[in-house]
Amino acid sequence: MQRNVSPAHLKGMINRVSHTGILAALLLTAFSTVSLAESAWTLEDCLKQAKKSSLKLESAKLREQAADISVKQAKSGNSPTVSASIQNTLYDHPFIDNEDHYRLNLGISGSYTLWDGGATSLNVESKTLSKEATAFATQQTERSVQESVLNAYMSLLAASENLRTADASVELAQAEFEHYGKLFEAGSITKKDLTQSQSNVLQKQTTQLSAQLSVSTAKTTLRQLLEIDGSAEFQIAAPETDIESPDSLPPLPAYEQLKADAQKANPGLKSDSISVRAAQKNTQVASKGSSITVTLGANSSTGLQAWESGDYKGQLKYGWQNSISLGINIPIIDGGTTENKVLQAQVNETESQVSLKENLKTLENNIEKLYLNAVSADMQWKAAILQVEAESETLAVAEEQRGAGALTYTDFLTQKNNLEKARITLTNAKYTSLLSRKLLELYQGKLD
Repeated sequence: MQRNVSPAHLKGMINRVSHTGILAALLLTAFSTVSLAESAWTLEDCLKQAKKSSLKLESAKLREQAADISVKQAKSGNSPTVSASIQNTLYDHPFIDNEDHYRLNLGISGSYTLWDGGATSLNVESKTLSKEATAFATQQTERSVQESVLNAYMSLLAASENLRTADASVELAQAEFEHYGKLFEAGSITKKDLTQSQSNVLQKQTTQLSAQLSVSTAKTTLRQLLEIDGSAEFQIAAPETDIESPDSLPPLPAYEQLKADAQKANPGLKSDSISVRAAQKNTQVASKGSSITVTLGANSSTGLQAWESGDYKGQLKYGWQNSISLGINIPIIDGGTTENKVLQAQVNETESQVSLKENLKTLENNIEKLYLNAVSADMQWKAAILQVEAESETLAVAEEQRGAGALTYTDFLTQKNNLEKARITLTNAKYTSLLSRKLLELYQGKLD
């Protein structure tokens, strides 16, 4: 004899299972939060860690050091040079008797460039500008690393929330299958309904595995960006999950103001602008290759012939001579070397200007895209909230119809899946909106 189960009784059982699952998830989350409080990472923690440990930033800082060395080398061109020499010579004349075979020469010399057409000072200015550009380039690299961290962090939050949805769906599907098993034994449902319920459990478990993989992948990506060892405990603590609606967030700034702030705060544009000035200096340096060079030199030297000569002190004393010289170098023909250097410098200068314009366009495009994404995501977020509410109401009606025998189990499952899809859509829209807003703050320089 078949035993009928009222719709209200079935709905109550499903709600109790659902509430039990939610309570278990909350308890598990609370336990995890307590046990991992010291190792939980907020978004701010992740951004700070990326600044400290990113290999890209390390490389950028090394380039800053190299630029500083280049400035010091350029400045040394204005300093005098001094060098000492000791020369030992062994020689022989095979047809001369009673000859020494060793000669010693000692000397110290120095030189100082009095005039080189201003090439040295221009080179110092160029290297100094390049150093400033490199410092801004490091800041731009930092921005790039932060952007990658933001993407990975929000992806992990979205994946984690989708996993919680999948876990709840699996738990509910399993409870429903157990309940349908009892109904089948009592003869209240058909074998087809029981089989469909079992298939639904397997489908939900497949979705759960996919969600787990997404969480694992997102966590690995974020952990690698932070240079955290794979064996270390790594959990995130995200207050962003408590945000329920875009209405609780500050309004988006006006687009024109946003674009102006982004251009003003962008270190990449500052680096490119300074690089243009440095390239202009390099063009001037290259043109000085045909300039007259005036050099002041000085020398002091002595020497002796040893072994058979004797009177070493006298040789050193009377062989000591001092000299001073003034050299003037006048380039006449250099085979086009200077002209080629000037042309190459002009090409580099033009490339720097083109790079500045292209990067400005890229920034404008990125800001426009991010702004539109943020506006669109807010609208999708609000729409998804309404969609979840609508699908929840529809499922409640479907549960009553299913209990009354007016709805097939296939149609009932379809409605349950629609609600689950709406929740996933809501999660994705929510974190797309949060990511877009954070990226806009990054471009405005608010996360520096």
